[in-house]
Amino acid sequence: MNKNVKKLLDLQTADRVIREKRNQIDSIEKRQEKIRGQIEEIEEKEREREEKLSQLERESKEKNKEADELQDQIKKYKERLDGGIISFKETEALKEKVQHTTDRLEELEDDAINIMMKIDELKERRKEKRSESEEKVEEKSSLIENLEEEIEELRSEIEDASSEREAILEGIPDRLIKQYNRLKSNTNEPVVQIKNGVCQGCQMSVSKNTIKKARSDQGIATCENCSRILYIR
Repeated sequence: MNKNVKKLLDLQTADRVIREKRNQIDSIEKRQEKIRGQIEEIEEKEREREEKLSQLERESKEKNKEADELQDQIKKYKERLDGGIISFKETEALKEKVQHTTDRLEELEDDAINIMMKIDELKERRKEKRSESEEKVEEKSSLIENLEEEIEELRSEIEDASSEREAILEGIPDRLIKQYNRLKSNTNEPVVQIKNGVCQGCQMSVSKNTIKKARSDQGIATCENCSRILYIR
């Protein structure tokens, strides 16, 4: 095998390593993004529970405020009934208002009690869910950190492979580097083996002269069909 072809094979191996590790990083980063999305979903559910609780507490406050206002109104009605001289018609009207307002007050008090029960129930459930959510978020955050460590390790390996690649390039003639890079723009494997007279890149047969040249340590053999650089072990 031509020594320059051997160097090109080493270059191709370094490129393959770099490419695979970059693909691994992309895959890990996508996984991290998916996990971040899962964390956001968990936190969104927590926010929804908080908002629901806040809404109930606002409703409870409004019910209590309205109940206080009704109690004040009933008090005023009774004061008018108990004090001063009023007509029978007005007395009956006030009694009717007292009864109507009292009925409404009882409804409000029932509603307020139901809301408070819901608030207590939601607070208890929120406490359980929050603990569960925090545990899940912590677990997923830890996983993201572990994946980040994997990425850093892969980046370090890419740096090593890139340094190795630069060292390999120094021993290859510029014209062959240009030829290799031109082929690399169309395929990940610019340098391929001949097996049973067939180029393993395009799976087409090559000429006997090409096979002879690939066996020789003189010159660079290329496929007549796909232009890949060829070698025979």
